[in-house]
Amino acid sequence: MFNFSKRPCFGLDLSNLSFKIVQLKKEKGKLSLSSFIKKDIPKGLVEDGEIKKEKELSSIIKGSLKEVNGRSLQGRRVICNLPEERVFIRIIQLPKMKKEEIDQAVKWEAEAHIPLSIDEVYLSWQVIDLPANNSNQIDVLIAASPKKLVDSYMNLLKESGLKPIALEPESVAVVRSLISPNDFTPTIIVDLGISGTNFVIFSASTICFTSHIRISGNLFSQVIMKELKVEAEEANKLKIKIGLDKTKGEKVYQVLKPIINDLAKQINDYIAFYHDHVGHIHSRNGTIKQVLLCGGDSLLLNLPSFLSKQLDMPVKIGDPLINILSDKKERLAVSNELKKPLAYTTALGLALRPYYD
Repeated sequence: MFNFSKRPCFGLDLSNLSFKIVQLKKEKGKLSLSSFIKKDIPKGLVEDGEIKKEKELSSIIKGSLKEVNGRSLQGRRVICNLPEERVFIRIIQLPKMKKEEIDQAVKWEAEAHIPLSIDEVYLSWQVIDLPANNSNQIDVLIAASPKKLVDSYMNLLKESGLKPIALEPESVAVVRSLISPNDFTPTIIVDLGISGTNFVIFSASTICFTSHIRISGNLFSQVIMKELKVEAEEANKLKIKIGLDKTKGEKVYQVLKPIINDLAKQINDYIAFYHDHVGHIHSRNGTIKQVLLCGGDSLLLNLPSFLSKQLDMPVKIGDPLINILSDKKERLAVSNELKKPLAYTTALGLALRPYYD
């Protein structure tokens, strides 16, 4: 989506408060980690996915290119994410038609599903493979993002001395990172980050729905600060050391519990919405069977077990290295190197793209 070239490159995951860079290498038919870095950025340079101070941010990115861990970055070609809250992903249905007619039909139909004029967005689409019994219609996955936003990301990358190859919605990169190509289990991915949470429903080999909510790692810390009357540094320590482990700290548990209850409710509501509409999407049995957690703040102690009880379904931490390293020992070694591989989920998925196209 939003493709400008298919040549190999590295992944850059940009968020409100940090960015991560990952480059992979392929030797003797095997993928492995080549380079990586995680860099915090000052508040206000990026807000709600919008670049506010391009020159300051490009200067930080330029400097970080020389500071990567592992090998020096090979080349300057890059695949960057687009913020999920600013990308509109939908599945639309069209009558069966010739391939050359789809593009115009998608533009007409997309206007009813996108809260912006079609002239204000860049639009990308792909036809979803359907079983034979759906021969009278085709399902098309569309993705649209404001031209102003996309252009600002392109300008930032060029100003940083990089060569943008593609801009990709976060959800696409996350699915590529966490879901094996032969895994068809209907899944909701909950990407819990420092500034927000993304929901991604993946079923029948495609992304069906995405959504963004404000529950975040920052919110956890802010509530601990407010309720327990502690400074930011201490709140972050309590969040990491205690989390939802009541035996380690009853007060922290009680402070976080209402937020996680709200998170569970929103996951449930989102799953229910999907199940109510799945018959209108591609007429397949897409009942959600599991929850995969990712994002740096998904490591909150006891979060999987807490959510599993609330949702009455399996909840597990995703493995962002599952499609890169087949050997468990190698994955463990790289996990130790990255320290928190879940924080690199999007960057790893972006870096994987050239090996999937």
